[in-house]
Amino acid sequence: MSDFSSIDPKQMATQLAQYDILAMQKALKSQSTTLAAQRTALTSLRTALTTFRTAITGMNSSSRTVLKNTVSMNQEGIANITASASARKGTYSLNVEQLATAEQTGYSDLTDKSIKDARGTISITVDGKSIDIKMDGLESLSDFADAVNKSKFPVGSDGEKTGVTASLVRTDGKVTLMLSCDQTGAKNSIQLNTSKLAGDETIFDNIDKISTAQDAKFTLGNSPKELTSSSNTLSNLVDGVRIQLTGTTKTDKPLIITVDTDNTGTQEQIQAFIDAYNALKDATKSLTSSGSGGKDRGAFAGDASMSSLSNELSNMLRSTFGNQDMTRFGITADKDGKLKLDSNKLNKQLKNDPQSVTDFFNGDKGLLKAMDKSLDKYLSSTSGLLKGREETLGCQQKDIDTKTEKMQTRYDSSYNRYLKQFTQLQKVMTQMKNTKGMFGLKDD
Repeated sequence: MSDFSSIDPKQMATQLAQYDILAMQKALKSQSTTLAAQRTALTSLRTALTTFRTAITGMNSSSRTVLKNTVSMNQEGIANITASASARKGTYSLNVEQLATAEQTGYSDLTDKSIKDARGTISITVDGKSIDIKMDGLESLSDFADAVNKSKFPVGSDGEKTGVTASLVRTDGKVTLMLSCDQTGAKNSIQLNTSKLAGDETIFDNIDKISTAQDAKFTLGNSPKELTSSSNTLSNLVDGVRIQLTGTTKTDKPLIITVDTDNTGTQEQIQAFIDAYNALKDATKSLTSSGSGGKDRGAFAGDASMSSLSNELSNMLRSTFGNQDMTRFGITADKDGKLKLDSNKLNKQLKNDPQSVTDFFNGDKGLLKAMDKSLDKYLSSTSGLLKGREETLGCQQKDIDTKTEKMQTRYDSSYNRYLKQFTQLQKVMTQMKNTKGMFGLKDD
């Protein structure tokens, strides 16, 4: 007879309980493995789509486009100039007579006591917009400066903002209150109204004009008509060209500005688009691989939505935007759908019609906007397909978690039952063994 009295009830209970859940355990492990692979694939897809979207939106904004222009000047120190994609090739002549300046006014003979003794209100007006400074409660010049700096001028109907900065300048033991307009231009002169002060209305009468508010003055080309600007930044003088004036020109020596197409910069932008598209193509190809030829099967193999995305982007590339197609710029696709660039053909098109690059790629009706809109169907944080997929995977994970809890419950129940049975069996066999020993009997 076997010596069952030496068995380990816990070990036996563990082995049999594990056997009871073995089939369920294998099924859940397989489901978890598949789910983990799908999660990884979904993350990879989101990363690939987001990277591509970031690349194309970075080429389609008010400040960045595919077409690049370059600007050159015949002399330095007169202006800083940039040209956007909307700038046309050409040469422009600018004679700068005067720069725009901001008004800066000093008020001397003011003391902490004169501010402390003042009552009522003083108004500061710039370009028809005013702030009122209540003098009651102010103890010093510093308090007055703080009150000015904390006050906000109302925004005018033209949308332009106005501001005045107050500061204290100390020289030779004397203090001067300095009021500086934040904007340049003749219209932005500083005016003080002390009529509402109670008592001495002359405390701000000792005025020193440090800088006068004036407009920039210039002529364009040989035109005798003088042009003015309240700002030194000329954004609308020449379409697509931003001119930041920094100095004046000498008589008969105008600033000559030349705008031309930046072929190298434009080619780099188009190549960046091609590289981003090809990277997305590689990522989706890996995720949708059928597994033939010894390659691993992609997590999205045979997925209809992935095929739809690939086809949609490919169809856009073959479409016409701004009466142009991509072959006009030397862009073609190989048998795998990946893009390549013929730089010679691109340079020829840039020489003949550089604006066609902008017409094809940029704007609300360009290729990049159309692709971005298409990607939104997948990447939208509220209704995107990837969000839906993530929610589905989340539900599947909850189902696995529920089944895992049930499996654990089943294991615990089986373990307790087997432990009870083998513990009882061990007890009985031990009693039988002891009884045989009393009669001198030996185990078989």
